[in-house]
Amino acid sequence: MISLPIDGALFNYRVAGVAVVNGKVLLHKTSSDNFWSLPGGRAELFEFSRDTLAREMIEETGLRIEVGEMLWTSENFFYYDGIRHHEIGFYFAMDIPSLTDQEDFSGAEGQEELLFKWHNVTDLGERVPIYPAFLVEELKTPSLRPGHFTSGFSDLNAP
Repeated sequence: MISLPIDGALFNYRVAGVAVVNGKVLLHKTSSDNFWSLPGGRAELFEFSRDTLAREMIEETGLRIEVGEMLWTSENFFYYDGIRHHEIGFYFAMDIPSLTDQEDFSGAEGQEELLFKWHNVTDLGERVPIYPAFLVEELKTPSLRPGHFTSGFSDLNAP
């Protein structure tokens, strides 16, 4: 996985998927997190980002997806568990052809359980904290437009 410790900090190359169905977006979190994020994960060395998303969704949920167009790129600096992170993120539209309902479900990342939930996009922000912060506004737009976003240091463990 492309996650490099450098001088007490961590560099991550992350790929995530955007599935919006019936005004709801699929998000996930661990039981200890106080925020939600789009599903996905870190790329492996010499793995194309589209392949990363498809692999991560199978590994974490067992779902086969169709990767659509790239929507966003992001550069984020944040603290998580007391460690400074520098993250480069690629965000793709994704379709889940086998989707039959929008019920909550569990998945896993290694030994850690992940909670997957479909949230109304209108609830993102105060009612449903999501990271990175640019997602609050971008997911509420009627048509998702491509863009590049940057954000300075935030503390993801803050209440």
